[in-house]
Amino acid sequence: MAFTLILMSFLIPVRQKNEPPLDKGLIPWLGHALEFGKDAAKFLARMKEKHGDIFTVCVAGHYVTVLLDPNSFDAIINDTVFLDFTRARNQLLKRIFSLQLPSIKPTVYPFYVHINRTYMQFFMLEDVSACLVGCFSFQCNAGPAAFWLLGFLLTHPEAMEAVKSEIRCLTLQDTSLQHPPINPLEAHSTPVFDSVLSETLRLTAAVMINREVVQDKILRMANGKEYHLRQGDRVCLFPFLSPQMDPEIHQDPQIFKYDRFLNEDITVKDKFYKKEKRLKYYTLPWGAGKNICVGKEFAVTAIKQFVFLLLTHLDMEMCDPEAKLPPVNPSRYGFGMLQPDGDLQVRYRLKMPQHKM
Repeated sequence: MAFTLILMSFLIPVRQKNEPPLDKGLIPWLGHALEFGKDAAKFLARMKEKHGDIFTVCVAGHYVTVLLDPNSFDAIINDTVFLDFTRARNQLLKRIFSLQLPSIKPTVYPFYVHINRTYMQFFMLEDVSACLVGCFSFQCNAGPAAFWLLGFLLTHPEAMEAVKSEIRCLTLQDTSLQHPPINPLEAHSTPVFDSVLSETLRLTAAVMINREVVQDKILRMANGKEYHLRQGDRVCLFPFLSPQMDPEIHQDPQIFKYDRFLNEDITVKDKFYKKEKRLKYYTLPWGAGKNICVGKEFAVTAIKQFVFLLLTHLDMEMCDPEAKLPPVNPSRYGFGMLQPDGDLQVRYRLKMPQHKM
């Protein structure tokens, strides 16, 4: 009897007018959970091709509305009345750390840590549990980001030469100074290096921005259409699929282009368009709005400093010049930086003092 009621509720859901297209899947209650968990990017790309930029899927008894139009993201990101993220966040923390956190206030007291004579700003979180979350995020995201950044440089010689050339210019400028800066990366702009990092994150950062609908909401899309979101449902943004891998925004999105975020005059390129409308969000590796990663500046500094030190102190080359980057682990979509599913064999040796980069 109970199974019959569950089956009936699955087969005949009470849907209201102007709701997004619903795709329940073939298995009652479970819906698309298996496919979603196995490779979320592949699954959501298939749903987008089938339904468009907004649709609702059934995942393990939950109805999840997925929004893939970056021009409409603000309607979700900035809504703190009809949408809530704390429950989803606490559920994730409980699964990872067995923690119960009623609230996290991300930025409290800025302080400075002296590491290898380099001052790097770090943001202290409010309590020990939140610090644990911050350390976990840094360990699980900054490390893979540095791996992918080095990997793309080693497998794309033109990108490696462009970055090395920029670094050479910095070091030559500093050697002519009576008091050279402790950290050249903080004292000078590095548009090429920054573009390489942005392109790396565009290809390998796959966060999901989740909200719970706490009150019935009318979602107004950028194209003027309106959709009804039901209380109790969930809303998900997946920037990896759009805008980051959207061919309407980024030409040849599967290909690494180290200068994708550079203008012809080697300034930062921040103008991208979709349907002739300039985008506010053309890549979202750090999240957005009030939920943007609080450790973004620290992570960027640490990743760049790590790669800078390797390139200035080591000669590096691939053991196999024809080797390719390992594939990503598809089960990691939605959890931050993608993890490599394999290794990239590299030879390295300490640079001699007289050896120029």
